[in-house]
Amino acid sequence: MLDLAVDAIGVATARAGHQPVAALSDDYVLPLARLVAEAGGIPLERVWMLAPEGGADLATHALASLGAPAAGEPLFLVRSGPLRDPYVVELARLVHEADWPGEDLGITHLDELGGTVVFDLLDWAVEGGATALICDEPQYTDALADRVPLAAVALRLRRGRGPLRVLGSGEGAPGSGFRGLTFPGSRACDSWIALHAALAGGEIADGEKVLLHTCGPSREGWLAMEAVDVAAVRLASAADAAARTESRVP
Repeated sequence: MLDLAVDAIGVATARAGHQPVAALSDDYVLPLARLVAEAGGIPLERVWMLAPEGGADLATHALASLGAPAAGEPLFLVRSGPLRDPYVVELARLVHEADWPGEDLGITHLDELGGTVVFDLLDWAVEGGATALICDEPQYTDALADRVPLAAVALRLRRGRGPLRVLGSGEGAPGSGFRGLTFPGSRACDSWIALHAALAGGEIADGEKVLLHTCGPSREGWLAMEAVDVAAVRLASAADAAARTESRVP
């Protein structure tokens, strides 16, 4: 059993900001797009790429929705895949703009399991409280595939018992003996967004167990939790963060 709990969940989503590679082409983009096309077995003209401005503020809004962190609280930025050059400094930008008071760490290449198996690392790294920011912004997509929204989920964590107690996590299929509510998804943020909606809708009662089950195109993982005190779970959204920002504008 992992010794972590979730105090707050903040979410931010946006319509996909991808554009045809031809609209973004330069000497750096085209070779990458060709590699993506070859790896995916699709024609180059079907490869769409996330525009530089596409979803750039999602992480900021999700993080801001949780409010100010405690003094010295660390920040873990978890991205679902590799980054393009404009995003290499994403963590530095977030830390600077939020004036983050504690240490920060970036984690990439967990792919669709960024919202589940990362808890093994967090359980090892978190001493008191922490914030984990999970970003799911695929850099490339197939023009014929369903348009998926960009997403970011911010979690405020604590060591020990809390409103949502983390029971365990792992890679692969969850065991068949789980008894509780299951929130499936195919990407890193999907199950967290579904859980956020269920909590907001009063669909989860104290004492119930919940399973976040992510099954993506190449990997599968899970995270099990127990709802200890549903009323104490603080739920936030990008709209909350935007409202606070507007209230400070004279």
